[in-house]
Amino acid sequence: MKTTDMAITKALQEVWEWKEAVYEDTKNMTYEETRAYFQKGLEDAARLLGARIVKNPDGSCSFV
Repeated sequence: MKTTDMAITKALQEVWEWKEAVYEDTKNMTYEETRAYFQKGLEDAARLLGARIVKNPDGSCSFV
């Protein structure tokens, strides 16, 4: 079944809108600017959650 054949949930539509917004925000940025954009988002999320960021051995991050 193709995506066009199924009903699109509101949640999925929101995800697509967020993805498009991030693309529009970052499409003309350099690598360094894009990295800073996502780093700021990570820091903002940690602040919002009242957590701190911990780097994992595999290079990913976790909130604790």
